[in-house]
Amino acid sequence: MKHFKLRKILICAVSAAVVTSACVSLGACNIETAHPEAEITYEFNGETYAVKYTLYRDLRPHTVRHFIELANEGFYDGTIVHDFDSSDWFTGGYSYDSEDYTAKKDNAGQMAEYFEAHAKEDAYVKLYADGKLSKTVFKESAYNDVTEKIENANEYVPALMGEFYNNIHQEFDNDPLNAEIGCLKTYYYDKTTTNKVFVTPTSDQTIRADYSNNCTTSLFAVQTSSSSSYSRSDYCVFARLSSTDAFYDLTDAVNDYITNEHGGTRSNFYNETTVHVDNNDNYSDKAEADKGKEVKFKAPKTPIIIKTVKITKY
Repeated sequence: MKHFKLRKILICAVSAAVVTSACVSLGACNIETAHPEAEITYEFNGETYAVKYTLYRDLRPHTVRHFIELANEGFYDGTIVHDFDSSDWFTGGYSYDSEDYTAKKDNAGQMAEYFEAHAKEDAYVKLYADGKLSKTVFKESAYNDVTEKIENANEYVPALMGEFYNNIHQEFDNDPLNAEIGCLKTYYYDKTTTNKVFVTPTSDQTIRADYSNNCTTSLFAVQTSSSSSYSRSDYCVFARLSSTDAFYDLTDAVNDYITNEHGGTRSNFYNETTVHVDNNDNYSDKAEADKGKEVKFKAPKTPIIIKTVKITKY
């Protein structure tokens, strides 16, 4: 079996041609440019904001492909910002039901019921089962140490490999993808598992890695401040704003609403509730701690809705 030091693997320097080859071999996706473009249409308080992003396939190939595949399936359409942090909005895991949300938004216990009823975890796992999402994370039983390749693609884990520096990336000069205001980052919940998986950074590489660093699902964060504790060291930054106007219009609208409707007190804008997450995680060896773990959501009382996520340039 080949052994690699994970931090010595410099995926970020992969050329567009190599990325194309890797994506074709690992799953179907449209490969045309190093920098695809996306438009996320947000809705808040009756107004819509079409925010445009540049995706960095040349630097984060697997993450961008994953995002594009989910967007093409309409997975993100009609979801909500479920957790309103001071520096990041977390989204991508829960659908919006206007009537149900309105009825439950002021009660923490009822909001927990809302998130349980409208979680998209099952839908996400089904996309893998239906062959709609490319596989990059595999169980140890999928690996053949004679051929040094993944031999059983059915022995996968429904998760995305983590393209961030404390996992399989190495710091290098002139990386434009910092955790900056407006950027998009993948998000995952911390795990206590000691399980290992195999990941496939390129078509000819198979690497043994920690599952805890390769357990991203559909969740992503929208950074709303100049700094964040969710840095590129531990979370994959894969997109930047193409233009800032619509994004600042959106964040200004939310801040103005908090000022005008809640006296500037951010905590009055959301309802903190306890939610069980990662309910479908069947690979962790710490089932009690990792599967269905309890986390706190700061759920906005006035919803921030992801109306659509469209890929406008492939």
